[in-house]
Amino acid sequence: MIISTLIKRILLLGSLILLSTQSLSMQEASLKQWQNKQYIQSAFNEIALKNEYRSTDQRVLKWKKPIRYKFVYHNMKTNPLVERLFDAHLSHLQNITGHSIQPHKSSHKGKANLSIHLTPDIDYKKVIQAVSKNQVKNIAKKSHCMASFKRNTKNAIVEAQVVLPVDHVFSRGLLITCIVEETTQILGLPNDSNWVNPSIANDASKIELLTGLDYLLLKILYDKSLKAGAPYPQNQQAIKRVIKRLESDGEIKHASKTINQTGLFPLLN
Repeated sequence: MIISTLIKRILLLGSLILLSTQSLSMQEASLKQWQNKQYIQSAFNEIALKNEYRSTDQRVLKWKKPIRYKFVYHNMKTNPLVERLFDAHLSHLQNITGHSIQPHKSSHKGKANLSIHLTPDIDYKKVIQAVSKNQVKNIAKKSHCMASFKRNTKNAIVEAQVVLPVDHVFSRGLLITCIVEETTQILGLPNDSNWVNPSIANDASKIELLTGLDYLLLKILYDKSLKAGAPYPQNQQAIKRVIKRLESDGEIKHASKTINQTGLFPLLN
């Protein structure tokens, strides 16, 4: 009787260990899913070729001219901390994409084409209306921060605005999330999706900083072989070739490690 009970317990323990091992294996498989080439292409199509607020013809959107940004304050004092965090992330985006992103200086030709508006929460709606042509109803109530961009007839992004209600995001612990998500989206990754994971484009995931998958999406978008305005399905072949090259170069395998080395990561960890 005692031996029978002992055997049952051993068998039960073995079953629990097996289930635990299978569960860990499934978790590992899920974590590695984003490194699958087909998954990366599907994620790129979802985040880069669609828009959360309107239907699209799934053409590639990206900047061709250098990005020159400036901070615009509305009824508040300058905030060196917020500016430093924006500077660090925008510099990180430049390193990833290879596209020039610099603070606007008097020596630069023309005007700044990216304006970062810092405002108290009470003026958030008014600033959105003043600087953006965003037509989303009640956008100020539905969002914690927002960004929009303009494109020309060739689908090249030519101007962008970011609006950040500073006291609002500070009080809710959303400062980093807003800086990272909004400035990354205006590079040409305008959509959000709850199945793309891990990514800042997944609002359900609570991810604040760029992930390995985000790194790959940016690398694909700003590869020179992928042109602004490239139509679907022609852009699919170019995207597939870029992903294949990223794999052969080891970029996919080391994406998570690479993304953690610069930008906001060293400042926050």
